[in-house]
Amino acid sequence: MKNWGRLIKYHRQQQGLKQDDVAVGICTPSYLSRIENGMVIAETAVYELLLERLGIDFKHQKEQLTAKNTFLEQLYEKLLSNIELTADEIEQLRDCQSSLFHHETDIMAKLVYSRYLLSRNKLQEAQQLLIQIEPFITWQHDRITQLYIGITTYAHLSALEFYDIIAKEEQQQISNYMTTANRFEQANYFYHLAFAHHRYYSFQQALFYIQLATKTFSHQYKPLFQLKLYSMTGVIYNSLSRFNEALIEYSAGEDLLGNVESIQTSMQFSSLYNNIAFCYECQSDFAKAQDYYEQAVFHMEDLHTVINWMRACYRNGSLEKLRTLLKKYPREIFTIGHHQYQWELLHYASGQQLELTSLKDIETRAFSYFEEHSHYELILYYAPLWGTFYEELYAYKQANNCYKRAFKASEKVRRLMSS
Repeated sequence: MKNWGRLIKYHRQQQGLKQDDVAVGICTPSYLSRIENGMVIAETAVYELLLERLGIDFKHQKEQLTAKNTFLEQLYEKLLSNIELTADEIEQLRDCQSSLFHHETDIMAKLVYSRYLLSRNKLQEAQQLLIQIEPFITWQHDRITQLYIGITTYAHLSALEFYDIIAKEEQQQISNYMTTANRFEQANYFYHLAFAHHRYYSFQQALFYIQLATKTFSHQYKPLFQLKLYSMTGVIYNSLSRFNEALIEYSAGEDLLGNVESIQTSMQFSSLYNNIAFCYECQSDFAKAQDYYEQAVFHMEDLHTVINWMRACYRNGSLEKLRTLLKKYPREIFTIGHHQYQWELLHYASGQQLELTSLKDIETRAFSYFEEHSHYELILYYAPLWGTFYEELYAYKQANNCYKRAFKASEKVRRLMSS
């Protein structure tokens, strides 16, 4: 109800009226001031009289806002469920946008629109909008605060700002504000926390939150989110070297994907097979890893999976297949740094005569990048490999430096896992 005060203030100022003009015969000007600033919540009859004096039909206004709120909630549910909005819904959402925040619905409309922008990979626009909204968040157990938490967490995830998600939860316990949100939204928040902890190498915390997300989500029918839970749980078990448990989760995901037609997309098959492949790669079953990576690329030519497939080919000794892939997918088509450097490392390892200057050049560029961007798992594989190459050239000092890189990466992961 306190947002009606903001609406009264907006229309009073638009009409050039003083508080005395509007309040006379209804309440004192000082009481109106407190209403307008949200300091008190008046009787419904008082709001009706004040709005009537401003020429606004309270009942009609309330019905309009209720309908608008319902529409915005429906859109948010679709966005959260990865369902595409229709052209008409997008147009209506844009029509809901106001340059002013004279009612809670205006804030809600901007929040939902920022979530829509994130779904279209327009991260910078979404972030700018969320900055505008932040001063209006009351940090209470209200709907706006819950939407703001869910959407800003997703924005941090989209920007790869994993520590920001973790720090907010640890320092502010913002999950407490979500306790009155619906269970699907709570599960989404816990899923994002699990994802952030996993990418930050705090695997036990990741497991805690993915189990919490799964428990919170139980007895709901949203197959795509259930598939995400199976996959993420498998990824976390894999990182904890609990490979059999990881494969059980992936098997459940395969079963779900095979039986629910609505989620059978190329991306979902590719993502699941990529995860299964990596699980086998971590167990040194490179033949199975190579096979599953190939299946993943068959469904969708995702360049991250392509690089993984190349690496599995090298580790399996399938150098002819690797050379074919290197030719089919040249370095210039890769846009992500760690993909480009892995391509260079594998290209050199698979075909060229070992030469000290070239080895040193790639080591300096690639490993410095991996360290800067915390790709410790890549250092743990490629640094020892480069060490063996240096040893073949009797460059033991350089080999030792590579083994030191791997040791430091291992210690860093160990500290993060135990923190």
